[in-house]
Amino acid sequence: MSKLDVEKFKLLLMEELVMEYNMTELEAQRIIAKSTINKMLKKSPEFIMHYSIEDNAKEIYDEYMGIPLEM
Repeated sequence: MSKLDVEKFKLLLMEELVMEYNMTELEAQRIIAKSTINKMLKKSPEFIMHYSIEDNAKEIYDEYMGIPLEM
């Protein structure tokens, strides 16, 4: 995956967080930057990006809210 693909993916994540979780763009960008998913995007973008935007946004939101991961 190219760096541009990863940045587009983050933009889509931000848009999903804004629309579905009523966040501002700045707040969404901040929690994406601090998320585990963002760290994983740097190491294994193919692994993260094969999941839907909706699933990834939910994981980021749940992490932000302190909701434990579903197993």
